[in-house]
Amino acid sequence: MDEINHNAVRKKRIPFVALAMLSLIGGLFAGLQRIGWSIPVGAIAASHGAIMIGGFLGTLISLEKIIPLKRRTLYAIPIVSGTSVILFFLKMPVFSIVALLIASAGLSIVFILYWIRERSVIYSMMFTGAACWFTGNLMLLTTDFYPSAIPWWMAFVLLIITAERLELMKFLPVSKTQKSLFTALLGIYLVGCVLTFHGIGSYIAAFALVAASLWLMRYDVVGINLKKNGLPKYVGVALLSGYFSLLVCGLVLPALGDQPLGYDAIIHSFFIGFVFSMIFAHGPIILPGVLGTGAKPFHPILYLWLIMLHGSWIIRTIADVTLDMQVRRYAGLASAVAILGYVLSMMAILVRYLRRQSVNS
Repeated sequence: MDEINHNAVRKKRIPFVALAMLSLIGGLFAGLQRIGWSIPVGAIAASHGAIMIGGFLGTLISLEKIIPLKRRTLYAIPIVSGTSVILFFLKMPVFSIVALLIASAGLSIVFILYWIRERSVIYSMMFTGAACWFTGNLMLLTTDFYPSAIPWWMAFVLLIITAERLELMKFLPVSKTQKSLFTALLGIYLVGCVLTFHGIGSYIAAFALVAASLWLMRYDVVGINLKKNGLPKYVGVALLSGYFSLLVCGLVLPALGDQPLGYDAIIHSFFIGFVFSMIFAHGPIILPGVLGTGAKPFHPILYLWLIMLHGSWIIRTIADVTLDMQVRRYAGLASAVAILGYVLSMMAILVRYLRRQSVNS
């Protein structure tokens, strides 16, 4: 009976996961087109950032957060954010951004519901993150200028991810003082967003990112996981490499801000290096939960994609500094291959696990 229930839940959620994956593929192809590859995806290259952050990450995060609330009406949020990608393909960018604006407002309401149930700093951080996503979407809608939205989109993902990490630290010996210090660092980053990433705002945001990355390296479960084997060790490696990427992003933010491709280096050290490293780390735990199975799939091949992911953004950053467009193109391609390779590997590992489970039952 439990297996039948799990299969029913899985069938209901698979379309939402597929919508997020469609957004991911569209965003990756748009990014490849943007850096010079001939990809037949139409005129969506300029929307690469909105597709990846809103269409993919927004859909994925919304889906993960609404499932525990068990309210069917909330599934409209990932549907709306995922539909924004279709609207981009249909050359309706204004309607796409409006869809993202609605989805981000919906996600903000979701975290208010969480906060009402448990008045925790964790949900206050997540609400602030969703509000930052809304702010970034509003900035893009009103200015039609992506750099005005990017700092807020970075805040969105940063606050959601770090809030989840703090939630997982409940049983670690981390004092309230240290946690308060960390939340203060995130507040400092938001000050940098308000002052924009130009001028003094870049130094304030950079200080917060560097300090936050060092704090996470010191107090998260990285050291504990690295002493273990299998999935825990892989998670530890992915977390540590992600925090290193966040550190580098903080260092290059004020240093490369005025360089011709400095903006590219800043964005991809954060989103490819930090954010996708966190996705690679959490994927074996979160994806099975979203699909309604208790599996925690792992295979050593996941290390291959993690290494390729970080090699690609590091090489891309060097190419941005040296203005080597050819190397930059291949580094971008390597990032896309690493991400798609990871997704396909996770699917294969999970399918194999489910088949074995079915046979054993």
